[in-house]
Amino acid sequence: MTSFGSTAGDVLYLVVCAATGAEHTVERVRREQADGWDVCVVATPLALTWFDPAAVTETSGHMIQSRMRTYGEPLFQPLGDAVTVAPASFNTINKVAVGMADNMATGLICEALSRGVPVAMEPSVGDGFAAHPAFAAHVATLRRGGVTFHWAKPGHDPARAEPGGDRPPS
Repeated sequence: MTSFGSTAGDVLYLVVCAATGAEHTVERVRREQADGWDVCVVATPLALTWFDPAAVTETSGHMIQSRMRTYGEPLFQPLGDAVTVAPASFNTINKVAVGMADNMATGLICEALSRGVPVAMEPSVGDGFAAHPAFAAHVATLRRGGVTFHWAKPGHDPARAEPGGDRPPS
């Protein structure tokens, strides 16, 4: 079974992580809808405490998905066509890079990558996390896998690190 391939071609899975920016999920859903997307929100369990789930459900018109389905449960509908992770936390970026699908959000992103579904990530990480030794390698892995990154803080992008340097500029 797959979570992707809607008949309309306009379904965006908006994955929300527990990071700065999650508090603006309702506004983000509205922006994506204005761009023509039918938005389904998938949240990490902790992200549910960062925004008003009832308001997001009402705005999107879909129940928020935040837990893995159990054996025999049907896939949620509609099937998706693209994934945007906004905000993308340090934790989620690193988990997905190593293929750790231990919650609904990371599992869906990993599946999307394995099926060639477009994935965009908007990292929301602090300065210390951006300089973590594993972060640059994990971002590079995801880029090679087709993930597009949009950086709120361009200095956190490991690709912008100083020539010969191992860490992004501070």
